Amino acid sequence: MDKRVLVIGGGVTGMQVAKVLRDLGLPCLLVEKAKELGGRVPRLSRTFPFHTEDGFNDGLEFSSVLEHDVRGCPEIEIRLSTTLEQLDGDFPSFRATLSDGTAADVGAVVVATGFEPFDPTPLEEYGYGRYPNVVTASELEWILNPRGPTGGQLRRPGDRKKVERLGIVFCVGSRNRRIGAPFCSRICCSFSTKQAIHVLDHNPGIFVACFYMDIRTYDRGFEEMYSFAQENGVKYIRGRVSGCKELPGGAIAVRAENTLVQKPFWGQFDMVSLSTGMRPCKDVEPLSKMLGIERARDGFFACRAWFRNPHDSTRNGIFVAGCATGMKPIRNCMVDGSSVAARVMATLRQAGA
Repeated sequence: MDKRVLVIGGGVTGMQVAKVLRDLGLPCLLVEKAKELGGRVPRLSRTFPFHTEDGFNDGLEFSSVLEHDVRGCPEIEIRLSTTLEQLDGDFPSFRATLSDGTAADVGAVVVATGFEPFDPTPLEEYGYGRYPNVVTASELEWILNPRGPTGGQLRRPGDRKKVERLGIVFCVGSRNRRIGAPFCSRICCSFSTKQAIHVLDHNPGIFVACFYMDIRTYDRGFEEMYSFAQENGVKYIRGRVSGCKELPGGAIAVRAENTLVQKPFWGQFDMVSLSTGMRPCKDVEPLSKMLGIERARDGFFACRAWFRNPHDSTRNGIFVAGCATGMKPIRNCMVDGSSVAARVMATLRQAGA
């Protein structure tokens, strides 16, 4: 097998694909449209579930170890600030034209383009974009990061006032048929629960309330993390938030209905974080047309056979991995990266490429 494999996306999934392909004896070309590898993981202040035997808590630490392995491989060619412009031919003889003006003959293509957080600006009831102290979960994560704007201290974006009451609203942009997003984004409950625990750890005495529809912490160690949050003082209020309003001084008033006790709720918070759902990457539509592969009803890339061959796209020789097919925790993305590499190897071998 002398042809390379083209890997589109240099996040943790794409890097894992490249690394395992190298281990299997296949050279690859890894292209990433950003200036750096790692995707969104390097901005995480804390991975989850936390305190694992791997010892990774900081997202940058995790992605840096993986990047070190990838950059140390001469069989892996990395192109940053680069995108795929055209794909000609068919499996196992593709020709990829890149945005840097070069072209490469590749035997297979792996799409690991990740996801895009939902932009809550159109949901006016939350006030995002109008009230500086209403932030998204991604923005809160960067505030909590020691490398972030406040050195990891929980302070309001508007006036840098210390936050003593934090509200977290789940399912913003997910499980909402009105905006065409009836699906669950899978990781939001766990991600925001992790943030709530982090806040309590670093801010003794703070009040943290999470507003939820249903708590869905589906993976190994996640339910235990949810129980740990409750035991340590995070308040969970079952009910969809109907509106946020800025008060004099910058505080945010939250209106909701507590559906467990069938009573309305009104609370005042120094800052409110919106746990936004996830969407396919911004380039999903032009990329699907360029590659000739289909998308599922939720907008992410479709699999040819969900149970038997979950990494095969709807076109021979093009494979999909990680959050390109829907939201997954980091660990699952790493598993995806390894399994899709094995699938590529087997498919190329069967084709005699």
